Amino acid sequence: MQVVIPMTGEGARFKAAGYQTLKPMITVGGKPIIEYVIDMFPGADSYIFICREDHDQEYNFSTYFPSISPKAKVVTVSEPYLKLGPVYAALQAKHLINDNEPVMLSYCDYFMDWDFNDFTQEVERSGVDGSIVCYQGFHPHLLHEGNVYAGCRVNDQLELLEIKEKFSFEQDKTLGQHSVGAYYFRLGSLMKQYFKATMDYGEALNGEYYISLVYPLLLADGLKVGVYNKVPHFCQWGTPQDLEEFLYWQSIFKEHNYA
Repeated sequence: MQVVIPMTGEGARFKAAGYQTLKPMITVGGKPIIEYVIDMFPGADSYIFICREDHDQEYNFSTYFPSISPKAKVVTVSEPYLKLGPVYAALQAKHLINDNEPVMLSYCDYFMDWDFNDFTQEVERSGVDGSIVCYQGFHPHLLHEGNVYAGCRVNDQLELLEIKEKFSFEQDKTLGQHSVGAYYFRLGSLMKQYFKATMDYGEALNGEYYISLVYPLLLADGLKVGVYNKVPHFCQWGTPQDLEEFLYWQSIFKEHNYA
């Protein structure tokens, strides 16, 4: 499995909230957020990071990531394409992505407790062309009306019927299937084909090409996309509010010896 991690966002909301450190490098529980992301995919064949050129200069990502894993490679991008979102960012690394191997795209600002090996076995067994990792249940960030991530509508076999970015299919969001930010494609060539098609068709939201926007094109072509929801614990750190709520509840648990 190839793991591709786009991290070309400016982090404007964190800057506005007074954070001086780039979001993926913010320390939580003694290590940067991005290292939690890397640890979620143990044994991956390769890790490909797509970073902003100015962030690479500031944080020296070109040596930082290979120091964490010898399998890591870094691609840098610069203006004027920084704000086109993760689909565009991932395409800047297409020369490093093997067409004949499966690929996982992951965002850089969350953590989940899951079994990566079980996921790998499940997608191989089912033969799906794509898979979206989802969580369910109560999470503090779902309490806020405006704080919604990509929602999935599925059938009883957890086959994807519909996905919408910044949307929940359930009025009670704790009942919905929401993407953690990890997206699987059976082949690198399939990923490249549909990422390019997404941009060619202009399938953007607020000017950004989110990975969730790719899957409707797969469904329209009759390809099979599954949802994997064996995620017992999930931490959303995508916004300052998400992170601060996590740190608040973490402190409560520690205070009462629950953590």
